[in-house]
Amino acid sequence: MSAVRVRTRAAALALTLAAVTGPAATAHADARWSAADLTRVGDAALTGITRVDGDTTWAYGVRVGQEGKVQPRTPLLLARDDDEASWREIPMAPFADRSNQLSAISAVSGDDAWAVGLYEESRGAFLTEHWNGTEWQVVGASAPEGTRLAGAGLLDVSARAHDDVWAVGWLIVVDSEVPNPDKPGGTIQETHAEAMLQHWDGRAWHLVPVPDAASLWTYSVTALADDDVWVSGYTSEDQPAMLHYDGTAWSRVPVPYDGVNGELVDLEARGPNDVWAAGRKLNDDEDPGHALLAHWDGRSWKQVPTPAGTGRVNDLTLAPAEVAVAGEQPDGTPYVMRLRRGRWSQPSVPPGGADSTRYLTGVAWTPRGVTAVGYDEERATGLPSPLLLTGGR
Repeated sequence: MSAVRVRTRAAALALTLAAVTGPAATAHADARWSAADLTRVGDAALTGITRVDGDTTWAYGVRVGQEGKVQPRTPLLLARDDDEASWREIPMAPFADRSNQLSAISAVSGDDAWAVGLYEESRGAFLTEHWNGTEWQVVGASAPEGTRLAGAGLLDVSARAHDDVWAVGWLIVVDSEVPNPDKPGGTIQETHAEAMLQHWDGRAWHLVPVPDAASLWTYSVTALADDDVWVSGYTSEDQPAMLHYDGTAWSRVPVPYDGVNGELVDLEARGPNDVWAAGRKLNDDEDPGHALLAHWDGRSWKQVPTPAGTGRVNDLTLAPAEVAVAGEQPDGTPYVMRLRRGRWSQPSVPPGGADSTRYLTGVAWTPRGVTAVGYDEERATGLPSPLLLTGGR
């Protein structure tokens, strides 16, 4: 199984089988990492982690099987209460006909949470699942009527209340299709990409019009109130994009940055005047990407300085007075880094084995410290081993 490292927190993590204004300072890394024993889980990759409530953390992803030449996949959800020593598995229904990979989970409470994933062509719907405190139930989110899709998926979800949940994603729309003269029975498709927004009102999912949808790719969403919703991504010109909803209409909000190109793949907020966005910036056409972090103070977005040379950010998490990010250096080495009192810790994470490649896909604050998730991909087999690391407070 190889990891397709494209520009999205979820798609970059998709598994294909075949307000600091001063200069950033660096402090010594003091985190001591411990790895959870997940051998009983088997071959799997963790693609995200979230705090469900004040007592529980969920880590989620996909389990990979092996049946002859077929590698079936099923959704994977692990949970741990703060007073528990180990992680337990919560069963989930099969999620989609192609991937079964969970893109994101967001919880209102321990008995009200949503998970999102890919479009399922056979059902003509995006598969979402709702947790009622006892079990997960599959709920379909409608695709655009009269639109033929070559691919689509939901990448992130933000659950604010039982009747106010937002999800963002992407569409690959088929514009035309003609026979392929070089391949009998085959066709050639012309397609274009579009951003997509969905809203749950307590009874059903509804598509929400996106201004200039064909010029955007939307990655992340955070809903603070019914008139305060943020969506991040990038434009068709490969520039970081930020949308804001004021309860009536969506508007573009500029995010200044010192790169040539870039994108914002994650959003987190402590409140309406304290919103953070993360992703990567590119300094030239050959640049694999450097860290991009921005902060909203209630009036404008400002770029937050990061240590020179730090690679792209895949995920970020907020504590009352700290920020932590997980990502990968330009050479592909994974890292976790923390911002405390205006100073960044040095990038830190235990190395993987000599016969595997390590990826970090998510990070969250827990009472035990910073917890990062991901997977180690075995070079010989291409199969993943789940990774769950906890560092110092």
